[in-house]
Amino acid sequence: MKRIAKPLEAMGAKFEFERGDGLPMTVRGAPLHGLEWRSTTASAQVKSAILLAAITASVGATVHEPARSRDHTERMLAARGVRVDADDTTVRVAPAAQLASLDTLVPGDPSSAAFFAGLAALASTGSLILRDVCVNETRAGFFDMLRQMGASIEELERSDEGGEPVATLRVTPGDLRAVRIGESQIPSMVDEVPLLACVAAYADGETVVEGASELRVKESDRIAVVVDNLRRIGADAEELPDGLRVRGKRRALRGRVATHGDHRIAMAFGVLGAIEGNEIEVDDPDCVAVSYPAFWTDLERVVKA
Repeated sequence: MKRIAKPLEAMGAKFEFERGDGLPMTVRGAPLHGLEWRSTTASAQVKSAILLAAITASVGATVHEPARSRDHTERMLAARGVRVDADDTTVRVAPAAQLASLDTLVPGDPSSAAFFAGLAALASTGSLILRDVCVNETRAGFFDMLRQMGASIEELERSDEGGEPVATLRVTPGDLRAVRIGESQIPSMVDEVPLLACVAAYADGETVVEGASELRVKESDRIAVVVDNLRRIGADAEELPDGLRVRGKRRALRGRVATHGDHRIAMAFGVLGAIEGNEIEVDDPDCVAVSYPAFWTDLERVVKA
């Protein structure tokens, strides 16, 4: 949490940490002033903290990032009357006296929809319809990557909700092939990399992910945990300093997965476990409640459909 606290402290707030740099922490408010911040990591969380603090204090703020991160906060603020200027990796907000109220249909989370898109891509037949999914380009990297791997993802309907592009997607399986993912592609699919690695276990060739060191400081060290679990169930994978390598092959996968309490790990390997012929046990299935409490029920319903 200290990387979020640092710019907010530069604006005038005070933070106290009981231990290390995580929770619990105490935040003490103060009159905040404007800020121009250069972030060392492309992080929507850090960026959003600065923008929301600026709006709350009616001051301006500018955030520079090394790469473009997801932009939900900017879209939400712009739709409610805030002057937002975005230029590739730089975002500026002007001081705002108030926000306009706006009724909004919250679209389906692309990170949650991704698991079912991955399941459909791995299937042997049929197709799956995912309704009202947010397809914001700063979040749609996984869908784009599935297309590159050989799956078909069609947008059947498209609309705009509160500044966010929303679509109904139809996902159809195809002959999957390996892909190479670099640092510039990571921000738009950072939460889906564990799932992509699991899909890659069945893609022809060698999939390589690089520039993803951010994954080592998520709910778990997702690079180490994904590779370890792929090996546990019989897949061919290895760690890289800032990513991983997976050599795909169609085979039955069996074993017990250690989630380390990480919901993304549980769901990614849950998708692999739903493939016919696989026998994969997830050690802590309840950890999915962090982001998707109904995941296992929905997964069973889709598999049986």
